[in-house]
Amino acid sequence: MNLTFLIPTKLESEDRVRNLTTVLTYLLSKFDAFVFVKECDYSPKFETYISSYLIQKFGHIPSNFSYFYEEQTSKFFHKTKLLNDLLQLSTTDVVCNYDTDVLLPQSSIKTAYEMIANKSSDAVYPYGCGVYQKAVTYTEETFKQFISSDLNVSNLNSFSTVNNSTIGWCQFIRRENYINSFMMNENFHAWGPEDCELYYRLNFLGNKVDRINDYVYHLEHARSNDSWFSNPMWQENTELWYWIRNQSMESFLNYYKNQDYIKRRM
Repeated sequence: MNLTFLIPTKLESEDRVRNLTTVLTYLLSKFDAFVFVKECDYSPKFETYISSYLIQKFGHIPSNFSYFYEEQTSKFFHKTKLLNDLLQLSTTDVVCNYDTDVLLPQSSIKTAYEMIANKSSDAVYPYGCGVYQKAVTYTEETFKQFISSDLNVSNLNSFSTVNNSTIGWCQFIRRENYINSFMMNENFHAWGPEDCELYYRLNFLGNKVDRINDYVYHLEHARSNDSWFSNPMWQENTELWYWIRNQSMESFLNYYKNQDYIKRRM
């Protein structure tokens, strides 16, 4: 697959470690694609908590896996910046923004990739909008049971409840279109409406955006200010989102072309 999964992470709790370990086991076992992880924290944790597991699981660190670390210098987890860092490190025609806490059926991932590879889509959201989230109560016991199984996500059904789904979690995008559509907006800090804005922007700029009406499995986890409404930057993020979606095309393009992160990266 001419595909790179882009995974920004901060291993702030035991369940985050468990969830990322699960995601990497799944992606590296099931798909012939690159997997990039970038950890940002005050000190690195990945090599302590996950690297040894990957070596034990695969006999070595898989050649299609790359890990990067950046020391956190801000008061918030800057997901949008980390995604752009990973995007620029990638070289494949298709990339996928991928959260540390989600799993998708193999068929959804393959179909989403093929829709972009065969040029019928520019971006694909590989789950439905509505009640397509399976919220998984993912305990240590469930984790051990799942990673020792055949890794079929339907094995998690008995630990799940059906919940709402919209436009977060995971997006497959043609890399060229992603860059030409101004990547992730780095003015969104920590958790907020950055996923809503990306979906709006991809459509507003004329990309062909499609969906696959299947479930996304969300591995439940503890929340911090970096992943909930308690984010101190929430109000500022929301105001930016409201402002952007009320701009004309001329104003919209002028705003994006003059962003410091665009000038620096382009």
